[in-house]
Amino acid sequence: MIAQGFDQDTIEETIQKGEAAGLLDDRLFAKLWVEDRLLYHPLSRRAVTQELAEKGIAPEIANEILGERYPPEKEKEIALKLAQTRLARYENLDRDRRIQRTIAFITRRGFNISLATRVVRAAIEKLND
Repeated sequence: MIAQGFDQDTIEETIQKGEAAGLLDDRLFAKLWVEDRLLYHPLSRRAVTQELAEKGIAPEIANEILGERYPPEKEKEIALKLAQTRLARYENLDRDRRIQRTIAFITRRGFNISLATRVVRAAIEKLND
């Protein structure tokens, strides 16, 4: 198979050189991807898992890295932070519209509707205290 004008032997040799030099490391890539998502563009675990699969990361590597860097219990914490920041952004809207838009935002980030609803209600209660 020829890809971009290179024969199969050249492709395999280049991959082997990259692996030997430590430039092709799926675990490191997955770790950096998950950390980036958590810091700059938080998504649900399911959404991050899907992104890693689309990037060609093996499921066992993705699950291992997610277990280390993004344990299931952290998902609620992240969703709550998203709810708090989004509710603050929508402070000029009426209560129902504010809640509806915040839940929609969180679900677009891959979180399920029940978690989104719970964290938005918790964030609203915290604001009312």
